[in-house]
Amino acid sequence: MKASFTKMSASTAEDWEIILPEQLAFFKKLPDRILSHMELLTGDYGGFAVDRLQHSLQTAHRAAEAGEDEEYIVCALLHHHPWRTPVRRSGMGEARFSHH
Repeated sequence: MKASFTKMSASTAEDWEIILPEQLAFFKKLPDRILSHMELLTGDYGGFAVDRLQHSLQTAHRAAEAGEDEEYIVCALLHHHPWRTPVRRSGMGEARFSHH
């Protein structure tokens, strides 16, 4: 069963009775989905000494060691997450990204 509105202002209590349980079930699986996506970084060395997973873990660890807050550490961990795809390099160390 799916909600039937096409504009938020047209949603009904019945629509939200459908949506909320679905969203909660989806959100509960978020940590597992993130970990699965992180595994996609394994083996992607790109010519470097460590793969992107190890690099991401190192970056998050260094952020934690530097006393950064939790949000910063999570961003450091996910900065090479597979949902980001380089689309154009315009110079050394500079890339433009497309978010999927």
